[in-house]
Amino acid sequence: MKAVDLNEKMKEQSTIFFPEKVDKSIVEFIRYNGEQKTLPKGSVVGKGLLLNNFIYLDDGLILYAKRTNDYTRPKFVNAIVPERLTDYHLLLEDKCTCCKQIIIARDSKITFIDKRLINNLASNNVELFTRIMFSSNYFMERQTALAIFLLTSSPEEKLVKLVFDLLTVFNVNFKDEWLKVDLKLTREEISDILHISVIKLDLMLNVLRKKGLFKRVGNHMFFNRRFLDELSPCPLGREDANGCKSNNMLKFKVNNMIKINN
Repeated sequence: MKAVDLNEKMKEQSTIFFPEKVDKSIVEFIRYNGEQKTLPKGSVVGKGLLLNNFIYLDDGLILYAKRTNDYTRPKFVNAIVPERLTDYHLLLEDKCTCCKQIIIARDSKITFIDKRLINNLASNNVELFTRIMFSSNYFMERQTALAIFLLTSSPEEKLVKLVFDLLTVFNVNFKDEWLKVDLKLTREEISDILHISVIKLDLMLNVLRKKGLFKRVGNHMFFNRRFLDELSPCPLGREDANGCKSNNMLKFKVNNMIKINN
C-alpha cells in the first residue's frame, strides 16, 4: 500500500510536519475561556504571552521556531496551520522560552488561554484534562518523529514528505493528476521547515520541473501525482498506518521496506 492510497483519517495520522486538528471539545473550552487577538504579518508573540498561555491558531499561518546549536542551520521551524495548537511544552510548568519564538507569518487570528485554567481542569473536569494530556502526548510523539526524520533523511525525501503532508492537511484530492498546494509558502519558509538551504531547494525543484513533476501557476505550487508514487504510508515505522511494513528510519520508499516485518 502507498501513502496516497490511505483513507483520509489515516493520511492525517501519517503526517508529521503538521499536528492533527484539535479535538472539538478542547477548542470549545479554549474559545470560551480564552482571548482572541488579530496579529499582523511579521510580528512576534512576546515572551510573556508564550510563557503563560496556551496558543491556538484560528486563522492564518504562524511559524514556531526553536534555536539550534548549528550556526549553518540556526533554527528548527514548525509551520502551524489553522485549527492547531502551537506546542504543549509549557502546559504544566513555567519553563524557559529563551530559545523559542512564535513568528506571525501571515495576518493571523490567535486565541490565547491562560494555562492555569487548563491546569485547573485536573480537579474540575478530569475528562477534558485527560483529552488534553492525550493530545499533548501525541503531539510530542510527532515532534520526536519529525526531528528524527529531518536528521536522518535526504533533502529529496524531506521534500516529498512535506508535500504529502501539505496536501493532506488541506484535503487535496489525490486522484487528480496535478495536486495543488493551497498554502503559499516562500522559498525561505520551505527551506527552514525542511532544515535545508534555499539553494538546495531550488536545485531540487528545478530537477522536478525538468521531469514534469512540478510546476508553478501564479503563486501556487503544483506537483504531479507521480511525485508521490514511491511514498510509503508510514515513513517512520508507525504501526497504526494500515499496510505499512517498514521500520526503517532512513528510507521510506516502498522498495526499501524491511521484509522481516511481513
